[in-house]
Amino acid sequence: MIRITDRTLSCLDDVPPDVPSLSRFLEFLIEMDADAIELSEKMYRLLSPLPPYSSYVLQIGQASDTTKFPDIPRFVCRNAPAGSSDKIRTEILLNDIRESYTIARYAECAKLRICGLDDMLTGDYLRTFGHLKECFYGDIEFCPANGFHCAAALAAEWVLSGTGTDIVTSFGGVGGFAPTEELIIILRVQRLRKAGKTYEFFPEMAELLRKITGQTVRPNKPVIGQRIFHVESGIHVDGIAKQPKCYEPFPPEVVGLTRKVVIGKHSGAQSVLIKLEELGLTCDKTFIPVILERVKQTSAEKNGALTNLEFIEIVRGCRS
Repeated sequence: MIRITDRTLSCLDDVPPDVPSLSRFLEFLIEMDADAIELSEKMYRLLSPLPPYSSYVLQIGQASDTTKFPDIPRFVCRNAPAGSSDKIRTEILLNDIRESYTIARYAECAKLRICGLDDMLTGDYLRTFGHLKECFYGDIEFCPANGFHCAAALAAEWVLSGTGTDIVTSFGGVGGFAPTEELIIILRVQRLRKAGKTYEFFPEMAELLRKITGQTVRPNKPVIGQRIFHVESGIHVDGIAKQPKCYEPFPPEVVGLTRKVVIGKHSGAQSVLIKLEELGLTCDKTFIPVILERVKQTSAEKNGALTNLEFIEIVRGCRS
């Protein structure tokens, strides 16, 4: 079974402690159905008492710190030595694939988390996966870094290739890791994770993340970007109107978003027809080429897409 540990709440120690927002965010993490939720010691203290949940993980500074938290069943500790409590997973950082050959020194650890290796996709990553498995026979978690902006792909390849089943991510890629939401949707599309589950709360999670960290989510960010289902290109609009699955790996409703036809210089006749219907406007089809030409001209002049009001004005002008 594929297991995803979300480590977002172990990456937020440096942000202002907005407890209500953090508490709500934790509730969403539970609703998101991550297999485990990791917290730092600071977040644990801020958010205690924690809401009921079966699999919390605590990031600790020293292996001996487990005794301070009797209610936590699992821990992660950077470079914890072999022979530590069976509750502890040793976390190591490998900055690049050349360091993957140092993993043998941790062979005696029962549980290992490998972080980093964000350059792995620049080479034979399957070979590197195989090497990691050969050097360590215990329980491995993989937590790819996102320095090369391909951590989600690495996380997916780790499980889809059959190399391992345990992945560590963070919502929105906070802390420089693979975005949890992207991996969840990849696995959902592959029918490897609750194909019927929906995530209408993702936009609210993204807004909470912005409020907590002060960082705005890019509008084109996969899965949670507000504009990822906005379509302008005429051929794309036509294709989506006929068969959405040709262009959309999942329906926008799955992640709480809506599809929107954007009118601009790349629009086609089908875009105009759809926008007319969307706005409840009627127009003789003989006017469509004229409307389209004026749409492209106006969009080029303003160097951007048209608002609904601007489109309506063009339609009225062509009909008069």
